[in-house]
Amino acid sequence: MNTLPESRLRNMDARRRRIQEAACALLSAGGMEGLTLRGVAEQAGVTVPTIYNLIGGKDAVVKDLLTVALAEQEAAVAALPPQRGLALAEAAAICSADLYLGCPARFTAVFRALQDVQGRPDDTVLGPLFTRAGEVYCRAVRQAQEDGDLHGRLLPVPLGHNILHAQLEAFRVWAVGALDARVTRARVFYSLYVSLMADATKQGRRVLLDKLRLAEGVLDT
Repeated sequence: MNTLPESRLRNMDARRRRIQEAACALLSAGGMEGLTLRGVAEQAGVTVPTIYNLIGGKDAVVKDLLTVALAEQEAAVAALPPQRGLALAEAAAICSADLYLGCPARFTAVFRALQDVQGRPDDTVLGPLFTRAGEVYCRAVRQAQEDGDLHGRLLPVPLGHNILHAQLEAFRVWAVGALDARVTRARVFYSLYVSLMADATKQGRRVLLDKLRLAEGVLDT
């Protein structure tokens, strides 16, 4: 049980938010090379030891940004009316696209950090985050198989994680300025529907094909 006074907890949360905002600003301006704890401290109006006490070192700050982004996406999905199967998978993709593309100043920084961390041979940060982020798609695949929209010939976990990684790739390309928001959104949904089509029944194909063609229309320009 947390015994810290409420006022102190509020102050800690406020400092943590300032640290996150400062880290995003530095990542946007200079990537991982531009992210230093000294720079974060100066911009956030805190000391370097405060950053260590509240979050940790530089890698911990990046992990914190990624974890917060994932928690926001999960909260957005949880706030929706109950859905299952194909509808749940689409709702999760909509929530992700709305969140990330709707706040480019923040999330271009997050996805640039993601790209840098993922490229490290000693990375121990992303595995648990990817597993957690893919859970909603794995659950959606299982439900779609139960609903008869997917055959069940493909396993839910690899298929769900394939959906996630294809979408993350679209967001990473957007984060470096190579795609605009409209095309990125179309790529996110195209990758979702193509992945699901790999296991779709006749019933599921009817639903997915119309949606796939809408996304395809944006990309074929």
